[in-house]
Amino acid sequence: MSEQAKKHYQSIFQTNYLNFLGMFDHEENKSEKAADQALILAESIAKNIYKIEDESLLESWAMEMYANYNIGIEIDKASVMRVDPPVNWFNFQDLASSFFWSRYKHYLLTIKSWPLEAVQAIDETTNEVLKSLGNPNSTESFDKRGLVLGYVQSGKTANFTGLINKAYDLGYKLVIVLAGMHNDLRAQTQIRLEEEVVGSVLGKNGKPKGVAQVRANERIISTWTTIDQDISNSSTGNVTHIDQPTLVVVKKNKDVLESLQNQLQYHKSLYNLDIPVLVIDDEADQASVDTSDPDKMEDPKTINRLIRNILEIFSRKAYVGYTATPFANLLINVNAETQEEGKDLYPKDFVVGLPKPKEYCGPEEYFNVFEEEEYDRPSLIRYLSEDEINMFNSITKKHHSNKFEEVPDTMREAILSFFIVVAIRNLRGQRNLHNSMLIHTSRFKDVQSTIKTEVASEVENMMNYIQYNSKSSTVEELKELYYSDFVETTSKWEARNEIFEWSDVYEEIKQVIENIQVMEINGNSRDVLAYHDYKEQGLNVIAVGGDKLSRGLTLEGLSITYYYRNTLMYDTLMQMGRWFGYRKGYMDLCRIYTSDTIAENFEHLAKAMVELRKEFDKLAGSKLKPIDYALKMLSHPVMSLTSPLKMKNAEPTVLMYHSSLQQTRLFDKDRLFYETNMRATNDLVNEISGEIQRLRPKGSKTEYLVAKDVQANQVVKFLSEYQTSKTAYVVNSQKLINYINMANSHNELINWTVAIVDGNENKKINDGLDTHRVQMGNVTINGAVIRGVKAAERPINMTDRVDIGAIVASKQEFIDLNPEEVKKQKDKTILRKMRPKENGVLLIYPLHPGVKLFSSLDVEFTDTLVPIGIAISFPGEEENSSFDKTKIYAKNKTVSEKTGGQS
Repeated sequence: MSEQAKKHYQSIFQTNYLNFLGMFDHEENKSEKAADQALILAESIAKNIYKIEDESLLESWAMEMYANYNIGIEIDKASVMRVDPPVNWFNFQDLASSFFWSRYKHYLLTIKSWPLEAVQAIDETTNEVLKSLGNPNSTESFDKRGLVLGYVQSGKTANFTGLINKAYDLGYKLVIVLAGMHNDLRAQTQIRLEEEVVGSVLGKNGKPKGVAQVRANERIISTWTTIDQDISNSSTGNVTHIDQPTLVVVKKNKDVLESLQNQLQYHKSLYNLDIPVLVIDDEADQASVDTSDPDKMEDPKTINRLIRNILEIFSRKAYVGYTATPFANLLINVNAETQEEGKDLYPKDFVVGLPKPKEYCGPEEYFNVFEEEEYDRPSLIRYLSEDEINMFNSITKKHHSNKFEEVPDTMREAILSFFIVVAIRNLRGQRNLHNSMLIHTSRFKDVQSTIKTEVASEVENMMNYIQYNSKSSTVEELKELYYSDFVETTSKWEARNEIFEWSDVYEEIKQVIENIQVMEINGNSRDVLAYHDYKEQGLNVIAVGGDKLSRGLTLEGLSITYYYRNTLMYDTLMQMGRWFGYRKGYMDLCRIYTSDTIAENFEHLAKAMVELRKEFDKLAGSKLKPIDYALKMLSHPVMSLTSPLKMKNAEPTVLMYHSSLQQTRLFDKDRLFYETNMRATNDLVNEISGEIQRLRPKGSKTEYLVAKDVQANQVVKFLSEYQTSKTAYVVNSQKLINYINMANSHNELINWTVAIVDGNENKKINDGLDTHRVQMGNVTINGAVIRGVKAAERPINMTDRVDIGAIVASKQEFIDLNPEEVKKQKDKTILRKMRPKENGVLLIYPLHPGVKLFSSLDVEFTDTLVPIGIAISFPGEEENSSFDKTKIYAKNKTVSEKTGGQS
């Protein structure tokens, strides 16, 4: 009885806690207030129904609720920009007890077992969107357009599903969902919304699935589309009246959208309807953005034109775009408007940045985007061989499928890795969950078909050897891969996961391999990723495909990716990275097999996305309006933000190196490069040697040779002689010089601290490297600094440079600041602001030439010739700097044209 009472107690608390959170939305300590009210109701149930009078027991349950639901710990908030102040046109209390949202909320909590904070995040962020939408119960016209910025594979669908449920509760009659460009994604979205909004899906046993398990349909939503059928002109006049709640899920296709437009115009003319409509544009940067050229008097492109035409049918309308890659949307011309199509789709009314969900693994989880030398998480990237890359590069036409003659070695290793992952997840208690592997190497369907056939044949051969010959070379490969890769990586991972005996893993592989399916996911194949059909036992699938797998379509339980499909556009590359998402309990098992170039581009993209979100959050916190907002987006020497047609409104601008750390990580391979930099360093050291003092900060193991009050012209002279890598784009000697000269003209960066980092003597660390003393001008360095050991673990595929990774260890850049202040403050941005804008810091790293990346070069290093790395720590705040900016960014020039460029 006590256990049953406790479950009921928890259920009552959980449900009402979220309801009360909405009621106390704008009050301080709202989580505690909501929890107190929910506990009163839960305690009442326990006492009145279960007759529990033990106050100590009830108090222990209450304490457990506080702990389990992190009461008092506020979740991350959405960052919001609005054209107008938020309007609470809806009643939070009414919404909390509404039909559709309450049912969906209960479904997520009780059926899908989502954490309360995840449901709370959906509740709060969708409320932020609603505050900028029009009131559907008002007779006044409204036209609201906004953008929701999420993360790839991060639950955007769950968010707009919550928004749709609330929209129906609050009075919106028609919801149109634009669900990508392919039938598979449209069907996936249709079934998701039928399960989680409409409540019309039945399982194989005839029992309800989805939200109908929580509460049967008391309010009916009509659907104009089904899992198998999109809108078509043939159904004109046969669809239901849209003066009642109606859902339409369509793909962004010319014929489909024209049919939808015809249907809506037919209903409007027949019934003279004036209903409120909500349009959700999933993957809003794809196809929806107008790529016409206004200078050539071109009409808006087809999909963009049709979306705008559909919106123009209604006088009360709201358009909400969802995307993880907003580059194209934020570059839409803010002034674009035509008589027939109306306004373009620029998010004029609001932009909402969803907080990054817990347990979400994005680009920064795979890369050291903050370039910290202490970053010790093992890399999950594995590199393709040069032969494989050359083979895929040779496939340039669809009839080149014959060039894929057999499964190459690295792809074979990736498949074996997938077997291991499924087995380990089972042993970890994640049995009967979906497991997916992605193979994406070509856009040609004929090539995909050939790869699928060869992979299926290889898997069958592997299965025979694994199951029936424990002494086979395949089993030996598996065992070696398990110990050398998986055991090695998992043992170094930050989460403490159990390491299983090989015999247990092998026995599990023998069982799971029979259930692994190989599917071809494209228009030529009848294979379908019907995860919902395998809900009970889990689907284990190797999916071979191209464009269908590159955007929107979710690969459940994706762990192994074999990817060779490069692009020079940020948004396309980000969307092709299907390996982002929730990987709770098995992140350490995930692997990406790709080329060094693609991995490098992804790393740059990760930095761009981090900066974009930081910039957005900062400007949103300054209460800027979308129309005032010219979002700056990090550029790349080769990659483009988006397609050239979508970049027509972009103009280059610049951003300071202010409050940043810039460090060399790229080194060229020729001897002259190292000789030039050693000579430049010797010249600087000899010039300032009279000021150099040895310094070991309290508690530090590192010694520094420090010269203070070095003049800016001496640093500029050094940088003019020091050669950064030819391939370095941001940490570039000439750009650094330009920046410093510009700062000097405004009396900034005129005074420098130069610190040479000494690796110290008598240290045998990292691969048994001995101390390497260095003679640097007339100064002796006890030991060269060891960097790049972990970077040396990856194949050196780059032909023109060496990438050693970050060289600056924790807080070394603050050698000029008070050690006690540095120790207390964790935020490096705040520490940089503590430095006067007149002062800069130059760190010099004589690097150990014995590290594999350097020792493998055709350069004879000595005690007077070692690789020299540098880092510069820049002070200051952007707001306090008066000079131009030097790090190239892009922004929407039509924003500055209209507003005077307040950004």
